[in-house]
Amino acid sequence: MTKLKVLPPTLRITNHYLVLDVKSEIELDKDDMVLPIWDACIRFSGECETSNFNLWVMRHYFVERTDDYIHYKTILRCQSGYEEKVRSGLALITRYNHNKIAITTIGITGTVKSAIEKYIDE
Repeated sequence: MTKLKVLPPTLRITNHYLVLDVKSEIELDKDDMVLPIWDACIRFSGECETSNFNLWVMRHYFVERTDDYIHYKTILRCQSGYEEKVRSGLALITRYNHNKIAITTIGITGTVKSAIEKYIDE
């Protein structure tokens, strides 16, 4: 039996991590973030191009609850080179399950660790 060869670093897909500021009227968990993000990107860029984005919700943190909204911070992985298209799609999100939701991008980093250090643990 032969071993599978690992791709060299030069041929691997590089990812960037978007740190999102999410404000919602309802409670959201990590799984609830997937549908509006994918839906917005598909509506903005189409299915074929969105499949290249390599989107994945890495982490989802609760920040605070106010009288008007619940505040979260989320780390979203996307393929390098598609960050601006993902950000444009995310800007179009205004509602999820008939409730208001606002998503803005705080920053972009190269690793999850640096995203947490710079934008989550402030």
